[in-house]
Amino acid sequence: MSNVKGTILVVDDEPDSLRLLTDILAAEGYHVRPANTGTLALASIAVEYPDLVLLDVRMPGKDGFEVCRQLKASEETKRIPVIFISASTNQEEQVEGLWLGAVDFVTKPVRREELLARVRTHLELGRLREHLEAQVAERTAELRESEERFRTMADAAPVLIWASGTDRLCTFFNKGWLEFTGRSMEEELGDGWAHSVHSDDLEHCYKTYCSAFDARQNFQMEYRLRRADGEYRWVLDCGVPRFSGGLFAGYVGSCVDITDFKRAQEEALARQKLESMGLMASGIAHDFNTLLGTIVASAELAASERDGDASSEDEIRRIKTAAIRGAELVRELMLYAGHESPDFEPVNLATLIDDMVNLLKVAVSKRLTLNIDLGEDLPSVRGSSTQLRQVVMNLMLNASDAIGNQPGEIRVSTRLLRVGREDHAVNGTNLAEGEYIRLQVSDTGSGMTREVQARIFDPFFTTKQAGRGLGLAVVQGIVRSHGGAIKVRSQPARGTTFEILLPCAVEEVKHERSAVASGRAQHA
Repeated sequence: MSNVKGTILVVDDEPDSLRLLTDILAAEGYHVRPANTGTLALASIAVEYPDLVLLDVRMPGKDGFEVCRQLKASEETKRIPVIFISASTNQEEQVEGLWLGAVDFVTKPVRREELLARVRTHLELGRLREHLEAQVAERTAELRESEERFRTMADAAPVLIWASGTDRLCTFFNKGWLEFTGRSMEEELGDGWAHSVHSDDLEHCYKTYCSAFDARQNFQMEYRLRRADGEYRWVLDCGVPRFSGGLFAGYVGSCVDITDFKRAQEEALARQKLESMGLMASGIAHDFNTLLGTIVASAELAASERDGDASSEDEIRRIKTAAIRGAELVRELMLYAGHESPDFEPVNLATLIDDMVNLLKVAVSKRLTLNIDLGEDLPSVRGSSTQLRQVVMNLMLNASDAIGNQPGEIRVSTRLLRVGREDHAVNGTNLAEGEYIRLQVSDTGSGMTREVQARIFDPFFTTKQAGRGLGLAVVQGIVRSHGGAIKVRSQPARGTTFEILLPCAVEEVKHERSAVASGRAQHA
């Protein structure tokens, strides 16, 4: 366009009216293109788009309404402002013109100042609209570029990243998150991410997120997130509110896998407890056992010199029994602390369990069902048969107590398991690579809360009215002294499972492999 004021297409089939409109607009400095038919007007527009169209309504052939209809139907020309000019004062005709997309309606005879004012207004509005659309397009392109940069940076980050909108629903997950969970972006969007959160942690997770969201505050929480291989891993999730142009736009957060860190903390705490108990046990064991031995000897001497008084005999027996129980308590402390080191030898765990089950049948409720599933031809473990019997006894008695007088089931099973390099932190304890016997003792009892599970191996912690709180502490001490590991899975009202890994006797494993290889050679 050669004129900065703009180009106007004037369409009118009356020569005098066409000339008048052209002269008024040209005198004002507009570039005017006249057309006396609707067909000629459409052809002129196809050659070069005008900035505005002044369009007569009633014309032979294609009338003004049809020309406007075709302009508004095309994506390229629908934004050209159209002002209808007509001698008609019919309101229905004016309404139809505006309904077709016209911006204004001017009646003939035209008044110069009114025409110029309306033309100037709609040209300015058109320019403002174009400028606004250009700004929107530019801003949209910037946002897209910014979003692409964010996505690229997020995908390259060594953490799990998510983002949510103002409705709390998640709108983005980075590549790290999707690879960790093994799910697609479509599956995670909205609140689909909750599918991978452990059911025990989900309520706490939602509550923390929503509370921080409403307050527009940073938050930090820990929960278990299921990895693609099915394992639940502890993650630390930190979220911060984000703003765009000063307006709240949602949240962005990052998650870090802290499972190994938590395991290391638990191991360090367990070592501290073990060292503390070891120091205490070492400090009191010798002197305490000497005192208890003196009490037992004195009680026996008093019993040999009694004068036949039955009451004194009962008193002496109670003194002796109390002293023996005190000695047993010291021994349990020494076992937990790992200060009792009996000679280890190959132990057939299946035979040992069979013997213990037969002995314990009289000690457990008659309403219990014992389900024993021992793997066949398993190699022996290297350990103390006395201490391993105590492990089995403590676990089965605990299972019986958890079920109480209700009908229930105790399941005891053994299996051969290989721990490889990929299992460097099985059950929270670093185990050497090799063959292990897995002993599982499960019950259908009352189960335990997470708070109770966190303390069951603490010395002197018990939920039983008459308990000393050393049974499971001793079990843990024995398992560790055998180079094994122990873990527990439990839910309230859904029972408990203790799983113990004990290393196989090396000679047994070598012998078993040699026998298998020899058998294969004979068949070959």
